[in-house]
Amino acid sequence: MPNSRPNLPLFTLAIVTLVGTVLWVALMIAGGPPPRTFEQALLKVSGLGPLYYLTYLNAAFLTTVPATMLMAALYGYCQPNLSGWAGHVAVAFVPVYCVLNLVVYLSQISVVPALLAMRMQVETRPTADLILRLTLQELPDSTVAFFNVLAYAILAIPSIVFGKVLAGRAERALRAGGVLLALSGGACLIGLAGTIAKVESIRAGVVVGGCLFLLALVFCSVGFWRPVESPKP
Repeated sequence: MPNSRPNLPLFTLAIVTLVGTVLWVALMIAGGPPPRTFEQALLKVSGLGPLYYLTYLNAAFLTTVPATMLMAALYGYCQPNLSGWAGHVAVAFVPVYCVLNLVVYLSQISVVPALLAMRMQVETRPTADLILRLTLQELPDSTVAFFNVLAYAILAIPSIVFGKVLAGRAERALRAGGVLLALSGGACLIGLAGTIAKVESIRAGVVVGGCLFLLALVFCSVGFWRPVESPKP
């Protein structure tokens, strides 16, 4: 039997995540091209203006509230159509993603400003520079940047599992959203491989995954608004 009403909880979470993701993309574009060297990254963050703090506060909010809650809600929605432990294993990766990315984003507005202040002192500048090379998320080869990519690769697991279920829906928008969600997960896994191998073209898979995730949210928002028939187990 078709549902008589839209799935408002999932629709709301999908819309809020979509808005937050669009804002994140807009802030990243407004921040200028990504730096490739330590000096460029240092120059980009040295101002610590409102745009810098807004970018990372939005990213932290997006990680904690809509994205994590959306995946948890998708787990409840998809679980009846998943066999064995697939759903339990998939959702177990969500809090790991959340913690990793929270550490990444909140460190940029707590640790990085303190290290930039340390650079102002001649005697502590070498130590500050050493730690900044590890903690600047904007720097592609930093440790924090690697954990950022790793977090999205971890989120790829539930994205692929839940995307497969959504791809079985009768509603075309949800089918498209499910396919795009699964593809975004695959692209992020490829991006992790490129990051480990230090191959720039393959590392770009994370960016591709983000774009596919954004498109998936658009289709899922439409699909969850429409009353549709439940997928068959």
